[in-house]
Amino acid sequence: MIVLENDKIKANIALFGAELTKLYSKETQLDYLWLGDPKFWKRHAPILFPIVGKLKDHTYYVANKEYHLPQHGFARDNKFVIISQSENKALFELAFSEKTLEIYPYKFKLQITYELKANILEITYQVINIDKQSIFFSIGAHPAFKCPIVNDTSFADYYIEFQYQEKPLQYSLNKENGLRIEKPASIELPTQLSLDYTLFEDDALIYKNIKSNIISLQSSRHKHGINFHCSNWEYFAFWTKKDAPFICFEPWMGAADLENTNQDFTNKDGIIELPVNKEFKQHYAIELF
Repeated sequence: MIVLENDKIKANIALFGAELTKLYSKETQLDYLWLGDPKFWKRHAPILFPIVGKLKDHTYYVANKEYHLPQHGFARDNKFVIISQSENKALFELAFSEKTLEIYPYKFKLQITYELKANILEITYQVINIDKQSIFFSIGAHPAFKCPIVNDTSFADYYIEFQYQEKPLQYSLNKENGLRIEKPASIELPTQLSLDYTLFEDDALIYKNIKSNIISLQSSRHKHGINFHCSNWEYFAFWTKKDAPFICFEPWMGAADLENTNQDFTNKDGIIELPVNKEFKQHYAIELF
């Protein structure tokens, strides 16, 4: 376990999956990250790579060759190595191996940087193409925050606040196969979306083209919460399970397969093509208050 700390917050990151497992504010004396109770969900903040969501039949094709990947890919279930570390910053890396080439035919380096800045944790994702061809991938984050954050409050005492009035496309999932239904709905979101478990009866809320750079988790009963800083992510999703005391904020580059996919990975909806010797970088940040 890697521990980062400054005078305001403390963060724990596991080598397995380079997964954030604890995020604590010294000022509020509160834990903000879901603690991973397996009764509801054993994970905390998995990294989604090289896919987001599910593939049709867990299968895809590259140059007519068949490959298989589990939901959200393999990064979350592999051990990373530490490239560098200081008191408030750490760089983790997962590189291709013979094992990954069997299920994902590209040579890559995936680097994750965690850095504390006052009461903010910044997380940067970097994908480096070290292959002799373009590589294709999706990537996303899946942090779960305690909800309720404060004792003696309930899930329904919280709401999601958007920086701007949002009119995104909303995708629905087929509960039978986990794939996206083909036609999204054009909707208008309230600036403050009150949390209710009935919102998640059909699985995650998946939005495309969210404009807000800050999305907050706040409560009507106290002053504590998070500001989730994100920009230029193609999709943004929210997810929880029935009666589970957490809510996930999920910025994605890519999403689950559409139901009518032809399973050609290079043409997958939301896929990123990264040319030879190029790097892809994206980030988000969690501000505690």
